[in-house]
This record gives sequence, C-alpha cells and structure tokens, in this order.
Amino acid sequence: MKKLFILSIFCLLTTMVFGQANTANFQYYKVKPGHRGAFNEALKNHTTKFRKAGTATEWAIFNLVGGSHHGEVMSLYNIGTSWAKRDELGATPTNTEAADDFYLKVSPHIESVTGGEIISYQPDYSNSNPSERSAKIRSSILTLKYAPATEFWDVIKRLPKAWDKAGIKIATYQTSGAARLIFSRRFPNGWKEMDEPSKLKASYEEIYGKGSYDRDIAIMRNYIVENESVYMTLQPDLSSK
Repeated sequence: MKKLFILSIFCLLTTMVFGQANTANFQYYKVKPGHRGAFNEALKNHTTKFRKAGTATEWAIFNLVGGSHHGEVMSLYNIGTSWAKRDELGATPTNTEAADDFYLKVSPHIESVTGGEIISYQPDYSNSNPSERSAKIRSSILTLKYAPATEFWDVIKRLPKAWDKAGIKIATYQTSGAARLIFSRRFPNGWKEMDEPSKLKASYEEIYGKGSYDRDIAIMRNYIVENESVYMTLQPDLSSK
C-alpha cells in the first residue's frame, strides 16, 4: 500500500468527542493526463449533491505535492468517526445513487485509486486537535521499525511542549496499515510561515537542556525506516459544502 500522504493528514474537520477516538479514512485519485478540468468539475458536482458538510458522508479534498502521491488528489472521509461509530458503518445501507454518480461521472477521469486506510488521532503526541482547521498542511510520514521501544515514544511525548514554545501546531496520527506515524503541521497563515527560521531546536533545549535535541532526534532516527514529506492544499470548491 502506498504511503499516506496525508494526511494526513491529516486536518480533520470536526471536533473530537472527549473520551472517544477520532479517526478518518483516506483515498487517493490519480487523474488521467488531460482530464484535470473535467475531473474537478465532475467531483465538484458530486460533492455538492451527495457529500454535504456536517453529515456522515462529507468529504475534504486536497491537492498533494511531494511524496509518493505527488500530483494526486486525496479525499478524506468518515471524518471524526469514533471506533464505536465504526461498528455501525457496515450496517449503513449503500447510497446507490451516489455510488452510480461517482462511477458514471467522476471515475472516467481517474487513472487509478489507492488508499483506504484509517488514520487515528493521537492526543498525547499532539499540540493541535482535529478541530483546528488549516487549508495548508505539511505531513511528515514516518515509517517505523516494528515495534519501537519505549525510548522512542518517550521522545515523541516530549515534542508537543517544544512545538508549543516554537509556535507551531502539529496533530499526530497513526495508521491502520504499516507501522507509520504522521506529524501533520498546520499553516494557518499559509506557506509563508515556511520562510521563517525554525525555532524547534532552541525551544526543545530550553525545556529539556542543552544537547537534548540532538540526543533525542538520534533516538527517533534509530526507529525510522523512511521519512516522507507531503504538502497538502485544501480544495474548497471540490470539498463538502
């Protein structure tokens, strides 16, 4: 399975319910060459009619740059669903009209579809929750050695305080497939925030002591097989309204 962009990331568009998990599904669409305009129009019509915002069927649509799904489109759905609520999804009748509309009008412009994994929000490793929206997101997808030791998770748990001090907001997710951790950074002021020098190392060492950043990053790297970055831009015209 190709890697989550994501997602993930991951900017889920509902407020998490206290005491319950907050999950979502994702899917990638590789558009046929020369079909992007027609694909956008067909998807816009589909989401407007069948994927109303605030309902169980809403979609968030992103354009992706970088990573293994560069140039593709991602849909995020089942947004904010708890694991308990997922027990009910299998019993929900299929909306055949919506399925037929997508198959007949949108799929002719799609070369391939991948994805389908579940991402699960990890509040202990985050300093931003799914209700904090952003149209610009950078997701760092870490593929991990299975399974990381306690020292790895101890470092991950220390990061949110440093992120707070450095003035950056990150929601962390785990995936249902291969062992992956997703750091999904929000850019509420747009990509121009990327022009600012990083304060993370200095902030981390102010909290945990001189040399702590390099020490802890070395611990993290020992358990990381691959690190992929994906830049996501929300497409409001194509998403649920």
